[in-house]
Amino acid sequence: MICYFSDSGIKEEDELFIHKHTKHRLISYHYKSAVLKFIDICLKHDIAKDISFIVDSGAYSIWNSGKPPLKVQVYEDFCHDVIKRSKNGFKTLEFINLDVIPGTRNIPVTYEDIQEAQIKSWENYIYLNKSIPNVLPVFHQGDDFKYLKMIEDITLRYCISPANDRSTPSKLLWCNEVFSKINKEAKPHGLGFSTSEVVKCNDWYSFDAATHALRAAFGTLVYYNGDKMMDIVFSDRRGPKDTGTHFYKFSQTEQKLIAESIEAIGEQFNVDTMFADGKTRKLANIYYMSKFYNDFKAPKQIIQQNLF
Repeated sequence: MICYFSDSGIKEEDELFIHKHTKHRLISYHYKSAVLKFIDICLKHDIAKDISFIVDSGAYSIWNSGKPPLKVQVYEDFCHDVIKRSKNGFKTLEFINLDVIPGTRNIPVTYEDIQEAQIKSWENYIYLNKSIPNVLPVFHQGDDFKYLKMIEDITLRYCISPANDRSTPSKLLWCNEVFSKINKEAKPHGLGFSTSEVVKCNDWYSFDAATHALRAAFGTLVYYNGDKMMDIVFSDRRGPKDTGTHFYKFSQTEQKLIAESIEAIGEQFNVDTMFADGKTRKLANIYYMSKFYNDFKAPKQIIQQNLF
């Protein structure tokens, strides 16, 4: 299973480390300077040829910020700039369609809002697909399933987007329904997953997540021991009394094994830097998460198990 690591904090000194552990990256137009910086770094160090890169339109981020929607012509121009700047250097280069998010932030969405958004999103896809290669349309939770059929009539590489405001059980049940209907040759990409439970529910071709950065920012290491993935808190602000997964809640033997595993990542990685440095935690999270998802084989249609 392929995890595209979604990140906007692009630093040249980190990219060679990251490249050793993942060849799949996603950056949003919402952070367009990071997109361009990432391209330049990859070309400079001759690593673009190994990387599958997705540019997201950032439609949800823009909508959530309260700013006016991005015009499709502006996004089209940016996509052309990315193609030109990257000089056909990436292994694959894909662009997520500019979706129209229904309604207005903090106001209940109506049926009419959803209908209008579906139509406009489809129009944007048809428009972009005429001039931009490898545009990925998006099928959202709540969309009419006729759009899934319309998408598959054109491409079998597309995005599936569970709703951000739905519970995990609701997302899982909807994903199960989608996978029961899709073409068996499809290569679906899951958009913006914040929980591994949604990843595990079906046989995704790929998905993206910013978990590595979000967890690191809150003092958490996403640790993988070769068997399972777990959160371990390394934070002076969140002590052992505050959380059952704090590093110092583990036995001395377990702490030693965890410390040895962390130190094996590289010179800058140890228990002290896990407590002190969010950036190092983020890099460690990429290391462990990439190992987990490289090993992971998703079972199919297991959603009813431990759902509620």
